[in-house]
Amino acid sequence: MLQALVQAHPGTVQAHRLLAGSFFQTDEHAMALQAVQAWLGLQPDNVEAHVLRARVLVAAGQPAEAERALRQVLVLAPDNLVAASMLARLLLGANRVMEVGSLLEPLFRNGRANPEILMLYGHSLMALGESAQAEQVFRRWLELKPNDGDARLRLAAVLADTERYDEAAREARAGIAKVGKTPEAAFVMARTSLGQSRCDEAEAELRQLVRAWPGHVLAQTNLAELLWMRSGDAGVACVELDAALQRQPQLHALRVSKARLLLSARRAHEALAVIDAGLVLADRDPELLRTASTIALEFDGQRALDYAQRLLAVAPNDYGARVAFGNACLAVGRAQAALDAANTLHRANPTDGRALALRADALRMLGDPRYRELLDYQGLVRPALLDVPDGWPDLGAYLDDLVADLTRSHTLRAHPVINSLRGGTQVQLVPQASACASIRAFPQAIDGPIRRYMEVIGHGADPMRCRNTGRYRISGMWSVRLRPHGFHVNHYHQDGWISSACYLHLPPALAERPGEGWIQFGDSAFPTRPPLEPEYVVKPEPGLLVLFPSYMWHGTVPFSGGPEDSRLTIAFDVVPVAAD
Repeated sequence: MLQALVQAHPGTVQAHRLLAGSFFQTDEHAMALQAVQAWLGLQPDNVEAHVLRARVLVAAGQPAEAERALRQVLVLAPDNLVAASMLARLLLGANRVMEVGSLLEPLFRNGRANPEILMLYGHSLMALGESAQAEQVFRRWLELKPNDGDARLRLAAVLADTERYDEAAREARAGIAKVGKTPEAAFVMARTSLGQSRCDEAEAELRQLVRAWPGHVLAQTNLAELLWMRSGDAGVACVELDAALQRQPQLHALRVSKARLLLSARRAHEALAVIDAGLVLADRDPELLRTASTIALEFDGQRALDYAQRLLAVAPNDYGARVAFGNACLAVGRAQAALDAANTLHRANPTDGRALALRADALRMLGDPRYRELLDYQGLVRPALLDVPDGWPDLGAYLDDLVADLTRSHTLRAHPVINSLRGGTQVQLVPQASACASIRAFPQAIDGPIRRYMEVIGHGADPMRCRNTGRYRISGMWSVRLRPHGFHVNHYHQDGWISSACYLHLPPALAERPGEGWIQFGDSAFPTRPPLEPEYVVKPEPGLLVLFPSYMWHGTVPFSGGPEDSRLTIAFDVVPVAAD
């Protein structure tokens, strides 16, 4: 009927509009585009027509064309919420998270954002690690829709991200009362239990979740890691992962989780075999190729390079692909190619630790003295004693209390997955929420040393000094208890600015055998050609805080001793805060 109408009366706008919508509803995308183009021929600035054209393009699998159409809508109508939310979803699907923030932040600021915009904006902020801002966004959503269970669950997730687990649990329960026990709700409840060290409850919640929804990657990953840390047995940890992969072998994200766990358990060859099995099914999967290259670096540089080159062929503009390629080049002795990759990465993100570490290593391999601008150990690695916080007569008394309180918190058996730690345990610290006065006081003990570090390094053009605003915040804090023969593999902290190692209790071996248990700098996590040996070491002592650039490779020399011996530390990252 509509086709007959537009043939008889081609200038009838409403007929073209209804015909385009009809074709869209029946998935006849080419015909829908033809009809909407006819509509736009009559009304070139009609916002509804442009939005419908974008919907058709999305449904037809043409995201680039859809993006152009939506941006045209936003030129015609900058506050069009439908177009803004559609464009935000496209950008999130392409992992262009920062662009989502730029797109939606003005709508949030001027108070025009609806619940869907707030959901998308908050999601993008969480992906960027901007938890405080995401919390504001989700709270605005709840102001608009106080009974929205999904809004409460999103708020619970961001509260768990900021380690306010009691508040997160309350919001999650309120959300569940509205929408029921969705996978997202169950996962937030499990995370709050983990954060409160209620491991039995967390394990039970996660087991129930993965058995109902085997493809829930975050739940599977968290359960496997929890089981590994509680048992120290990779086989036990992988049972649910294996069951899910047996039923659904195409769930490649679960293969990546299993491989990372095996790698953390020092079973690199088995880990790579898990990924290779996935590549048989999906030989162009970027995450499988990226993980394969990372694992192969442990023992076969050429193989790592082969995976990295395959990855670049699939995702030539992917940042992680360029990092994998640069590291593999170091492993096979192609220092100039590694430097070229590092320079490209640095231009894209001047504060990213991966680019800085790669550049330093490549310059060092090439014998270029500029590497000392980055690896200025004498100027940028600075040990200092903790300050004595209020309430303790001296540093020794404070350390006694802090060691006792931390020791009681180390109840697990193995280290976290995807972590530098080997042969020990780690617990996250949230000083302001701790029941222990010594832990609550720790930020005061480190404030003076951090401020003095910033003063001493001063300002300049290099990557450390150019970020020095004189103001800072702590970005993550954790305690590590190493057992004899335990150590930290060489690593760096790609998202930090200043990193740290604070020594609280040391085993006898550190005094009896010089070098054991010391922190070392300059040795990479994987074999390189030629080898990059450690260039600088610092001897620990109780109460000593060592501060250094986050991009520097650092690790720990293993130490000997008996079952009763341990090495207890706290570490944290510092990031700069913009000056007023």
